Amino acid sequence: MTPSKRFKECRDYLSLTQEQIGEILGFKQYKIKDIETEKQKVTIEIADFLEKNFSISGWWLLTGKGEMLLKENNLVSPNNNYNIDLLSVRAGAGEGIYNYVIETVDTISLDKSFFRTPINTNKVKGIQVDGDSMEPTLRDGDYVLIDENTTFGVNGIYAIQLGGQILIKRLQFKMDGTILIISDNTKYEIETFNPKENQLPFQVLGLKVLSIQK
Repeated sequence: MTPSKRFKECRDYLSLTQEQIGEILGFKQYKIKDIETEKQKVTIEIADFLEKNFSISGWWLLTGKGEMLLKENNLVSPNNNYNIDLLSVRAGAGEGIYNYVIETVDTISLDKSFFRTPINTNKVKGIQVDGDSMEPTLRDGDYVLIDENTTFGVNGIYAIQLGGQILIKRLQFKMDGTILIISDNTKYEIETFNPKENQLPFQVLGLKVLSIQK
């Protein structure tokens, strides 16, 4: 099996589309397609990134020797759980929350079976929902785990910072560059953010990977 075929095996294992893994790696979809069709090589940089962030053995990816997954996964605790930091952040599911000091207030331990793919606990953080705009999907007081590795391009629920406020909203990324900011609670209107016209500071903090009810 060639490195390109092993790369596709990794992508299938992580349940990611070519577009999604391209976004994570910082590539366009066509480059991922070129890698998987052996028009481009799997680089050491790609192997190193997948090893550090997803516990895919870079040595296996490049040479085929050993196993795909690292036997000693330093992202998982000895009891096969992920230890994830909870931050002193309440993300507004409504009007928005201003957060001036962000620090770790607690740590939770979750079995890795809760997650569809391996995660990098250095990049996954827990923040608390404040408000009702994402009901019934997310309720006031729920915790949301966000993955800072995914900050753009994949439609889903995100933590965002808009005009100094931290919000939890559903984002849809449009071809014209605009972003729809959607509340699951239908009493809230859909907003459109146009980076070319809107002067408010806007940052996507991370994609929701799991929610924990209070």
